[in-house]
Amino acid sequence: MDENLITKASQTKINFLKTQAEKSFYLDEYKENVSMALTEEQLNSGLVYQEIILEMKKTRTAYVKMRRDIPLKNLKPYILEAEKSNVRYTLVDALDLRGDIGLVVVTKEPFDTNDREIVLEDIGEKFEKAGLYREYIKYFGEKLCSKHYNMVAEKLPKYKERFQELTLIDRLFGKECPICRLEKEKNR
Repeated sequence: MDENLITKASQTKINFLKTQAEKSFYLDEYKENVSMALTEEQLNSGLVYQEIILEMKKTRTAYVKMRRDIPLKNLKPYILEAEKSNVRYTLVDALDLRGDIGLVVVTKEPFDTNDREIVLEDIGEKFEKAGLYREYIKYFGEKLCSKHYNMVAEKLPKYKERFQELTLIDRLFGKECPICRLEKEKNR
């Protein structure tokens, strides 16, 4: 009988320690309250993850937490969006935090399950999984030839609006597709 008591006490202590470790991983938030997260590397890549922006606009979002040790220029798009959406945001000191999480979107109500992906997939990995070059992400906002623009539209339609299609006038003025240039360099 005493062994069960010790086992229950030990198990409670272990569960408490696991919860505290998990909390320090998600910027002092419980995992069940976090809807999405980005790593420091994703924030420092200079890309703005539209999924986070859309998540901030949802009514279930309570606030956003970001690590204070990440350069402000990389957090600025998310801070501006939080202000525009009237979502509270907080910068957290990373003194007692573990892991590489740099931003979390916290919900008002906890999720029922913890069996979900919280950290967003890297955009470069999405392009690679779709059979496209990772380098596409370097050229967001630029014009692509019809071939490469249509490849993005077909394989990752959600990212199609991040590019424009080269026109005949662009070609007459010497503008070329950066992906075609990349392919030429790789084939040398």
